Amino acid sequence: MSKYLLLVLINLPVVLIGVVRAITRYKTKPARISRNKAVIEVVFWLLIGVALSFVQPLYNTLIQHNLTDSAPMSVFDVAIMTLFVFGLLLIVETNEELTALRRTVTRLHEKLAIVEALEYESEKKRAK
Repeated sequence: MSKYLLLVLINLPVVLIGVVRAITRYKTKPARISRNKAVIEVVFWLLIGVALSFVQPLYNTLIQHNLTDSAPMSVFDVAIMTLFVFGLLLIVETNEELTALRRTVTRLHEKLAIVEALEYESEKKRAK
């Protein structure tokens, strides 16, 4: 089996997970991300998938035009690329979770400020 095919086959599930998660986060009620952000994420993951499928033709083109003298991909290179793509997935997911947590903390802060203001007003009325 070609190492380039192995690269695509190993990373294809990660790319598909990225696409499905972006769509799922947009389609859930209430939507966790905006439509524009969902489109950007889907395009991002599709571009990664397409780029991975063109690694071998790109390498062959570079060799034909004497633009590189590097050896073909090794299994270690496949592992590194897979870790890189998986790392991208983790970064995107972590960013989404941080955004959700930030929204939650903001809402809690607003509610706490309202409760404190109401308590202050009630204490002020009792003091009169």
